[in-house]
Amino acid sequence: MLTAGFFLVLTLVVVNSQRQYGYPPTTTPTVDWPCSLPKKPGPCRGFCPRYYYDSSTDSCHEFTYGCCGGNANNFKTNALCENACKQFRACPAIACLVPACTFETCPNFQEATCFAPCGCTSIWVYNGEDVTNRCHN
Repeated sequence: MLTAGFFLVLTLVVVNSQRQYGYPPTTTPTVDWPCSLPKKPGPCRGFCPRYYYDSSTDSCHEFTYGCCGGNANNFKTNALCENACKQFRACPAIACLVPACTFETCPNFQEATCFAPCGCTSIWVYNGEDVTNRCHN
């Protein structure tokens, strides 16, 4: 009976997630870790100061982004870069109800990339900007 009750609760959570966000949750992130990508200025010749994460030094560095193209290792601020990518950070010791980056997209920003700095925390970044709080509004 306990197993059947647990299954019913789990089913209701999944169905509610599908209703609220419009797509089923997945169990693993659907993208590679964006912080492992190389610095990529893009093909344009604009001047957009940005930050990229360098995994060999576990730190973020400023670079000149051409304002188009490039890849997901591209942040408007050093703080956002470090929050999304830095390996050595204090993560809360809590059990996750839903692991980070389990939804396939950020509905309001379909091209956003999900970063999971801690097991329970998702950070959605679009065009170098944190759009996490605007994904589901």
